Amino acid sequence: MTEDNANQLEELVKQLKQLHISEFDHAVLSNLPNLISGLESCKNIICDNTTTIDEKEKAWSQVVETVELLANAAKSDHPRDSLGASGAFELIVAFMNLNVNNRPRVDYQCLRALANFCITHDVNRQKFIDIGGIDVALNCLKQKKDLETIRASSATLLNAGLNYNNVNVGIVNKDGLNILAEILDPEHVLKKYDDETARTCVYFATRVIINLIGTAEGKREIGKTKIITSLVQLLKYSSREDAVDDDVDILENVVEILETVALESDEVQQILVRDELFTYLLDFLEFSKPPLNCEQRIIKSYGSCKAAVLKVIVSTAMSDSNMEPLFGDDVILQRFLQWLNSGPERDDLQMCSALSLGNLARSDTHCTKLVHQFKIGEPLANVLKTSDNIKVQHAVISVLKNISLPVENKAIIGSLGIIGLSAPLLEKDTVQPVELGVVGILKHLSSSQNNISNSVKIILGEDPADTETPTPLSRLLSLIKRTDEIPVRSEGTRVLVNLVKNLWSELPDTESGGISMKTLRQKLNKLEIVEPLVVMVIESKYPILQNEGIIALTILSMDDTAKTGESNITLDFLTSKKEKTPAVVEEQSNEESTTAASSSSAPPSQSSSPQILNLLNAITDIILNEKNTYPDEIRSNACMFLEKASKASSGHQKQYLRQNVPPVIEPLIKNIEQNPLNNRLEADIKKVLKSLD
Repeated sequence: MTEDNANQLEELVKQLKQLHISEFDHAVLSNLPNLISGLESCKNIICDNTTTIDEKEKAWSQVVETVELLANAAKSDHPRDSLGASGAFELIVAFMNLNVNNRPRVDYQCLRALANFCITHDVNRQKFIDIGGIDVALNCLKQKKDLETIRASSATLLNAGLNYNNVNVGIVNKDGLNILAEILDPEHVLKKYDDETARTCVYFATRVIINLIGTAEGKREIGKTKIITSLVQLLKYSSREDAVDDDVDILENVVEILETVALESDEVQQILVRDELFTYLLDFLEFSKPPLNCEQRIIKSYGSCKAAVLKVIVSTAMSDSNMEPLFGDDVILQRFLQWLNSGPERDDLQMCSALSLGNLARSDTHCTKLVHQFKIGEPLANVLKTSDNIKVQHAVISVLKNISLPVENKAIIGSLGIIGLSAPLLEKDTVQPVELGVVGILKHLSSSQNNISNSVKIILGEDPADTETPTPLSRLLSLIKRTDEIPVRSEGTRVLVNLVKNLWSELPDTESGGISMKTLRQKLNKLEIVEPLVVMVIESKYPILQNEGIIALTILSMDDTAKTGESNITLDFLTSKKEKTPAVVEEQSNEESTTAASSSSAPPSQSSSPQILNLLNAITDIILNEKNTYPDEIRSNACMFLEKASKASSGHQKQYLRQNVPPVIEPLIKNIEQNPLNNRLEADIKKVLKSLD
């Protein structure tokens, strides 16, 4: 560049800078060829080994002034097309690569220009990739020359990658996550500078990472980098006691990243535990507070951040790989147990604890230790007594369902009043998962025939003398009747199966709590118990459930001591076609009536035609097994039901069975050569026929 050329470029830049903003963009575009030509001349001087140091420095100065001018012009939309096509991109990247002597103003203005060129301009973004823009921006970040350069580098990557994943994938592929991790680490930027510019640098870097994890490559690679550790350290720093409002903006981004990747990636969940980062998440949830005298917006944001971190904690505890390490960490386990006792004022801690413990209680060994060694039952029962937060109640019900499964735990859980405390939640029709969870608890606690006391509590309640409070059984029967949810109805009916099997496993005169089995049996041999069993046999799509219903009906059909009158209700169903009892719409509390319209368990329309229950058809269909659906064991159980029912029947009921059963099942014996039966099933069919002679 001659002195005249230098003076001309300098004068042109000076003139353009003095223009009013309304004229600036047009003037820059009109003079763009001269500006690019001037930059080319500057590049030649810088690369020419024969030019003096002073000439080179003047050229660098001209580069800074001219590129700043182009960066300012690119703030507006319409100049970006011309700027991108002018050759400016290539020159700017070349200048950054030539800036080996670390001139901060050169990098800063060049990065500003690249950032502005790429705003909402996909053509320029692709050019940014093609000419090595990602490399120069990442290189500046890696060197951490100064705050302004770090901020400009982050802003460039942010603008270039916003809604343009080609850039984001390029950043990931060039180890950008590890480079950004260095910026996020509080030791490298925030603690070193601790000012507004430093916070802006880190804020931009977190936004870049949000862009990166929007790609499959970013999500895949993030667990292989240092980024998770840096994020958790940044979470800790940005929520410290002396944090300021600007720290919260960073905190929001950090939590968004952690929530996005931790909920989906088992690899990230393992890192949180393996690298001892999990405790920092617990600390944030328990102890962090918004900055003093902050705006309401920030207080609300803190609440959202805590809710997101709670999800991360619970998801991390759900990882199969983390179940043993977390359960084996007494400090963490005791902390969860303490959180259960934190009271309704910290229902976030109670919910997090219960959900996490529920995730850790996925093996019999863990469940047994939680109940016997860590005495988890008592605090869980206390939460049900004191909390009216449905989310907390749901979490507690979930862990109780898990720990009620091992045989060793059933008596202890039942002795803590859990049956009575959880039963009112069977009326939470607007929260069907809670109802299903309570049904699961009742099913598990009643599934052992060695523990009659739990069955008695389900039938009579915790206090048999209390005749005003609805019993768990009455609440369960009401739910079975009104719900349209098949899982709730099926699992609820399985509780009835357990109750029947348990009470008939004892002698009639045996007592539990001063009440004889005969008296308790009479409470089960009623229409409201038998009908759901009949419905399960007829309607269920699952043979195992039909089989359970058959077994319970067999027991009820053959025991005269359980009769409440002259008729046998089970035989009545078997020997006639009955209408299904319609559901009754019960009065709801004020709290629930407002949401009843959206209830998943709303009763069916009363205007529909009555449903006819034909139990005998269902039983003979199982025996015939024309669709090859039923194992021989279930077919044999169906035969046993008919045999026992036949022996217990008399009069018109016996006659009904004689008229309707043999014509259906006799062909199985007559055509045995064409359709071979196993020996037991053949014998069982013959027993049925003999009982009807």
